[in-house]
Amino acid sequence: MKRAGSVAVAVVLLAGCASTGDITHNKPTFQASTTKLDSVYAACVHTRWVAISPTARILETPTSLQVVVSNATMHVEELLVIHSKAVGADVVLYEHLQVLALRGYRDAAKACL
Repeated sequence: MKRAGSVAVAVVLLAGCASTGDITHNKPTFQASTTKLDSVYAACVHTRWVAISPTARILETPTSLQVVVSNATMHVEELLVIHSKAVGADVVLYEHLQVLALRGYRDAAKACL
């Protein structure tokens, strides 16, 4: 039973990764650099995004931190990729739908710089 649970979690995580990759085929809607540490910047954005959508979460990959908002079917709607550098981090925002109503995510990413 324990193994079945682990397999189910792995499938969900892989599904999330696959859908995250799909959104990166879109042109970024925002790119910038910050002098903040990647983890500090991610925490700031996450706090603001949770106020917009409780599904917001921070993911750690081998090469970046990501702040992600998914819809009910686990497709990524908003993806902020944060790459650490010697001083601060570079950030790139991908959005599934680039509409004015969702501008709050973009504004939050900018406000945390």
